[in-house]
Amino acid sequence: MKAYITTVGTSVEAVINPLWYLAEVYSWLPNMVYLLWNDDVREQLEKAKELITELSKTYGASVKVVAGENLRFNEENPTEFREKAGSLIDSLKSKGYEVVVDITPGRKFMSALLLSAAMSENADEVTYLHLDDLSYTGRLLFDVPMVKQKLFTTKELTGNKGFLRPRRFGKESSGSYFTTRRALMRVLNSLYLDGKTSFDVSLRSVPIGKVRLGEKTELKVSQRVHVNDTVHGDPSKVREAIVAGGMAKFRNWNELRKKVFSLLEDGRPLYVGFDTNALYFRVPSKILTENDFYRNGNLIFDFLYAKGVMDEVGRHLNKKLRYNTALGVFSNQPTPLARFATLGLVELQKLKSSGAELVDSGGNEEGDTRIALDYRSYAERKDVNVLVITLDDRAYAEMKALSGSGLIPFKLEWEDVFGKTLKGRWEDLRDTLYTLAVVLGELNFAHYKLYGVWKGKKTEDWETERLRLNGFEYGRLFGVFEGNS
Repeated sequence: MKAYITTVGTSVEAVINPLWYLAEVYSWLPNMVYLLWNDDVREQLEKAKELITELSKTYGASVKVVAGENLRFNEENPTEFREKAGSLIDSLKSKGYEVVVDITPGRKFMSALLLSAAMSENADEVTYLHLDDLSYTGRLLFDVPMVKQKLFTTKELTGNKGFLRPRRFGKESSGSYFTTRRALMRVLNSLYLDGKTSFDVSLRSVPIGKVRLGEKTELKVSQRVHVNDTVHGDPSKVREAIVAGGMAKFRNWNELRKKVFSLLEDGRPLYVGFDTNALYFRVPSKILTENDFYRNGNLIFDFLYAKGVMDEVGRHLNKKLRYNTALGVFSNQPTPLARFATLGLVELQKLKSSGAELVDSGGNEEGDTRIALDYRSYAERKDVNVLVITLDDRAYAEMKALSGSGLIPFKLEWEDVFGKTLKGRWEDLRDTLYTLAVVLGELNFAHYKLYGVWKGKKTEDWETERLRLNGFEYGRLFGVFEGNS
């Protein structure tokens, strides 16, 4: 019989993540879980019970959670806490239980007292899940890059030997799963745990690049990518998808940041708008994750989106491949340009959700001229600064010609990709795999097949950034805590 003892703190993830780590990486799950708690964490206690039950079902175990009044303690009485923990460990050991004590959750003094109790009562193992980057606090285990986490065991914590040895929970039959952009982190983490830290990325038999997983990720892009057809697009689409994903950086992103702050200093309200291609390159998403653009949890400027941009996205959305059974799943599906436009549509939805205001000059102009006039008319009418981000030379020139009265264009420039080794965060690689799969329609990476397009794909699949993954041997990583990530 196996028992697991831990405390409940304000972070439910700190309770469940070490246990999930033990299940997946060490193939160890207890029969009994004992939760020490206090009155301030009743809500977290109930959630922890639910998640532990869900985890045990996923791994085919029968786990009983015990968290009765006898395990409730007064946080202001450390002696009571130590005595309850020590008595529990002693009782379980006397009954022949293999006891693991986890000291990850709760306040520091709880961890110290629990470690002391575990050592004095000879617990079989003590664990602590360390998180290198506290910005990931509050996320579930497999939604955080594995390189940012380490499970310390008795040997590291006390110098004594424990019994735990890494032995990953077994593979399942390879299957086909629907997943999301965010959940691709679970696939990358799975590859990392299996020691597959280097793998190829390709479009069928056409090499795109090689990936290396480390503290940072690397994507070494092929010198030449021989993609050129109506279904998948051409090499420019590969380059643009890598930029949109984030592995290729904008060379002048810091200049954009400086521009924002300098405009805020002049005292006029600041609004940020986007040209059409800025939506296709997912610039709003990148801005929304830029911590420096927030104060007290709120953006330091407001968003706008032009009627001309919305119309242009709509026109591109309607482009479809011809109906032809020879095209397989791509028959009657969006063209590569239309797929980019759908990425843009998702970005528009994000802008609207963040409170962005529609601007419309009401003129008959089209294209870049209409977009520039939309933004300029708002700047003049409201007497504000409107910073408009583009990646297109002609659009920038058009806005520059009409600038003044608050219209301020800014052109982002990206780094080269072909033949280059690009470095980024794990999230950058995750998002780049997503955009490559969506724009090209499909993608091979490691020994998996990722589909961004399939028969019957709907608008809500685009909005939820849904993908289909074939060949995955650890489907449980998608099933467990679905909807909680």
